[in-house]
Amino acid sequence: MRRGQTWTVVGLVALVGLNLRATLGSLPPLLPDIAADLQLPSSALGMLSSLCILGMGLAAPFGQALADRLGAERALVWLLVALGASELVRFTAFSPLVLYASVAVAGATMGAASTLMPGFIGHHASAVRGFVTGVYSTGLALGVALAAAIAVPLSLAWGWRASLASVGVLALLTALVVRLAAPGEDRPPTRVRGRTKGPGLPWRDPTARLLTALNIVVMVTGFTGLAWIAPYYRDLGRAPTEAAAMTVVFQVVQLVGMLGFPAITDATRDRRPLVALTLLCSLAGSSLLVLAPGSFGLAAVLLFGLGAGGLSTLLLVLSVDVSANRAAAARLNGLTLFVGFTVGALGPFLMGVVRDLTGSLAGGYLCSAGLLLLGLGLVPFLHPGRRVLERVPAIRHTGGVGDAMSDPVRDPGGDPR
Repeated sequence: MRRGQTWTVVGLVALVGLNLRATLGSLPPLLPDIAADLQLPSSALGMLSSLCILGMGLAAPFGQALADRLGAERALVWLLVALGASELVRFTAFSPLVLYASVAVAGATMGAASTLMPGFIGHHASAVRGFVTGVYSTGLALGVALAAAIAVPLSLAWGWRASLASVGVLALLTALVVRLAAPGEDRPPTRVRGRTKGPGLPWRDPTARLLTALNIVVMVTGFTGLAWIAPYYRDLGRAPTEAAAMTVVFQVVQLVGMLGFPAITDATRDRRPLVALTLLCSLAGSSLLVLAPGSFGLAAVLLFGLGAGGLSTLLLVLSVDVSANRAAAARLNGLTLFVGFTVGALGPFLMGVVRDLTGSLAGGYLCSAGLLLLGLGLVPFLHPGRRVLERVPAIRHTGGVGDAMSDPVRDPGGDPR
């Protein structure tokens, strides 16, 4: 690919990333305002984030199915259009039902679109996939941070409904840019050899299960931290803008992990030291939130965010490492996101239940620390030779979703590099 096309892909990847978690950033700073207006308890507030994450998980496997029918780039465009529409509906969220439906649909479109991105990166920028994956994850974190940063000012000016709906404008503009600027032909692949349906999700593969387990760890701990850091610091007596700033810090520091750790993978083969380091950072951060949230609050949020951001991006790199081609990576990512988001959705809801029962969120962060310890126990099994051993139907190369990311046919036991 020419240099100009590569930078076009980098720009598109970053722009799409800004949209695919923004709803999760705009919600936490406004939870007290939503609660006061709609008369919702903490458990119901936690359910808002949980519904969004649950939608991401349940819809994740459908991203590749939609791409099989429409082509990857066109599927991505339509998912962004649906995302923008679901977010704009929040202007009319005068009942909890409308708000819950909006975040659920937004989550579903974000989850389906997320499954397509590792394959999009591997297909269009295979030579620098670690760097571009870092850019994508940076876009995810920056989208959350920007949404959190502007949520309170927009709410003060126009109300919380307009604040929540504002991210929909960006999603619709992004859909237009992707439609006009995405490189390559946007056609579904032509199946041959009598196959019209590709293999399903790799449920039985040991490597897929290992990556799914690690995704559960990062989803539960990361989304729990994201959803409740701002309310936690408001409980501790901080001003609304200061509490919202802690969410922004949590997301902004992820940029360092999301760019730094994946870039190193372009020059290394064994991912285990990096994965272990990210887990240790998150463990230290969540522990400090329990033990010293006041005096070491900034350090806690910095460490927690650094680890969460780095690990989430390393798992995307690993999904490409172990997959034979673009479609296989999308199926693997569909599995890991389906399970990770579905289980991860329980985290914010259960934290809300803990808060209702105990009056504090400290117990929830203690559970996060325990889960991160379990994740560390999985790291030794991530040796470089692991592969998802699936074979996909042969396809005629048309620029569609099934194109190999670097080579059209590869022995599953071979080295992808």
